[in-house]
Amino acid sequence: MDHAIVGKPLSALCLLMLCAGVAHAQCPKGTFFVDLTTGQTYPATPPARVTLLTIAPTANPFCPAGWYSAVLRLDVSPPCDEAEITVEWEKPTAWTVHIADSPTNDGYGGDSGTTLNNAEMWINQQIMWVATNRMPGGNDDQHYQENLQLNYGAMKFTVKNQWLSWGTPYHVLNAALTKKLFALPDTNTPAEASFLYVGLNRIVGSDLTRSGCGAQRAMITVE
Repeated sequence: MDHAIVGKPLSALCLLMLCAGVAHAQCPKGTFFVDLTTGQTYPATPPARVTLLTIAPTANPFCPAGWYSAVLRLDVSPPCDEAEITVEWEKPTAWTVHIADSPTNDGYGGDSGTTLNNAEMWINQQIMWVATNRMPGGNDDQHYQENLQLNYGAMKFTVKNQWLSWGTPYHVLNAALTKKLFALPDTNTPAEASFLYVGLNRIVGSDLTRSGCGAQRAMITVE
């Protein structure tokens, strides 16, 4: 029998339980859907940790009319700690997915000087690339490359601090020791906090020549 609890009034026990709940705050998680064939999103108001920065017809002149591109910002600050991005394709043309640690990442490694924590992953045609950041030193070079088969398929990407996984088949890049992947929070530029950026049928940065089509729908969850 726990003598630390015996004899305490009910109100005191309730207070103890309340305090325990506060100490273990839960992530205000939510899921957001983007349909890139219609430009529609659901729900109408994104969850608290998801911001839709832009959605517009794709700028790629080789894509048929009716395709859309979008950029989103995800906040994975505590008590949240990961983002899950599931993408469904038809036939990809050019740039279809871009997951970036910096709002000015533009593919091929590096950004426009926003932060040294500028790791990114992008898919151009049927090839996935991952480029490291410039922290704690060195170049933001290409760290990983994989040839994919995306036609009429889907993949799920999970991003956490210094972690990227995707599949199927399931793959993981874990940079807990080198600190060369996504830095959540950003230890170099505090203003970037624990923001993660997602480009769909375009890159996150402003160069719209790096746009595409073929990513049909995306389901994005912060938890």
